[in-house]
Amino acid sequence: MGILIGAMSVGASGCGAENSPTAGATVTQTFTPPTETTMPTVETPSSDPPMTDASEPPDPSDPGDSQSPAVLPTDVAGRPLTLSNIFKYPDGWRDGRYDVADRKQTTGISGTITYCGDSSAQVLELRLANNFSRFRLEFGQSNSSDDSDQVLVVRIDANGQYRDQKSNKLNQITSFDLPVQKVNALKISVYLKESSQCGVGSVDAVLMNPILS
Repeated sequence: MGILIGAMSVGASGCGAENSPTAGATVTQTFTPPTETTMPTVETPSSDPPMTDASEPPDPSDPGDSQSPAVLPTDVAGRPLTLSNIFKYPDGWRDGRYDVADRKQTTGISGTITYCGDSSAQVLELRLANNFSRFRLEFGQSNSSDDSDQVLVVRIDANGQYRDQKSNKLNQITSFDLPVQKVNALKISVYLKESSQCGVGSVDAVLMNPILS
């Protein structure tokens, strides 16, 4: 009788295990990774200086104020002056070689003169700084001037005061020889003589052999 009760107990235990809802079942766990938090982007200032346009070095061929001759030194005496020795001059004047009257390829400073009267003169200025005693100059009309009927006039003023004035026609050469002691500013005014022919055409004036001594 005792054996029978033990068998029944075992059987009951076995049935209970089979009827359990978790018996033989596989349990699967799902892993959910933590949500990633996006941090705001903060721009860090660069240690490098900001880029700027680099300044180009000065062009030595560009004429600036520092290259303008302030005064003429004494060592220019005795030789023909060029445009680089002129303190102020109008646009369009140039150094070159020109045919004037019977002179061929003579060196000079030239500018085209179109207007009449001293109020329309083109003025070239020298700064002598009281360094010289005499000034010589020749002038004429280039043989290739546009108009052959014009009269060219050259006037010279020293320290703001009239010193001399001369004129010529095509195929002529005229000269000055003037004292310039105690002269600082020497101005050379070039224009066409007022006449019925004035304003019809232009003249290429040529200043030759401007020499200080």
